[in-house]
Amino acid sequence: MSQENFIKYGGVKFSNNVSPEVINRFVRALPSSKKDSLYEVIKELEQEGLITLHHEFSTIDDEMLPYLRTE
Repeated sequence: MSQENFIKYGGVKFSNNVSPEVINRFVRALPSSKKDSLYEVIKELEQEGLITLHHEFSTIDDEMLPYLRTE
């Protein structure tokens, strides 16, 4: 069941701990105040143990690494 995914527009890796159907039901049941931002939804999913975040986040695209200064 644990398949690596990426949060669209965020680039954060995560794995599902439950089926996508369970995640969708959970998100639909959230109050609108908890769905104001993608961050809020992801935080709720992680706190409930429905997903696991893999904190490998970087704001730098892999394609740009050769152009970075190492000084």
